Amino acid sequence: MKCTLVPIPWTSLSASATASRLCALTHQALDLGQPGRCVDLSRAALERARGKVDRHTEALLLVTAARAHGASGNGADAAKLILAAEDAMFSSADTIPTYAAAAGPVAATVASHIGRTLTEMKDHGAAERHYRAALRNRTPGTYHRVRGLTLANIAKTVAAQHRPEEAVGLWSQSTDLMEGVASDRNRRELDTMRSTLTVYARRGVPGAAELVQRAAQISAD
Repeated sequence: MKCTLVPIPWTSLSASATASRLCALTHQALDLGQPGRCVDLSRAALERARGKVDRHTEALLLVTAARAHGASGNGADAAKLILAAEDAMFSSADTIPTYAAAAGPVAATVASHIGRTLTEMKDHGAAERHYRAALRNRTPGTYHRVRGLTLANIAKTVAAQHRPEEAVGLWSQSTDLMEGVASDRNRRELDTMRSTLTVYARRGVPGAAELVQRAAQISAD
């Protein structure tokens, strides 16, 4: 997949809606490991929205740009954009449009994307803190798929910090929320966790072998 624009009737959309669609394209390409022109896409979203959207929507656009820069190896620019996104988020109590809040509260979404940006930058300790903030800002019992993916992200950062038993526990919680939910993202995360868990099982990490089997079962359903 290439990170390219698709035919969309841009002139018929509001600045906020257009920017949100550009952000969605950026995140999709990044999730598929294809950063390509995503810096350009995120920049286009910011330019389209400048002065025309509320501060919370601006925070989502800024953190999208941070992700794009982080994935492209521009750590300094990513760090500046993270600070700008946090400033925009905390400076307002605006209500954002429904289509911009599909993943839940703005604070949770911004924290999650900051976590992913920091993961790209190999700052796993800071990434973990932001992922945990994202989890706290999504009420238990809501956003099951997103909470499951966030737990998987926390598990990966914990694993990267050489805490295997804790990672197994987090992945177990993640699979609880993934079970019965059809999602390509879930399947990719299940494949990722199985790869690491297989290594853990060979090392004798408690619970790893059983979780490999459970992840395989959920992925096959």
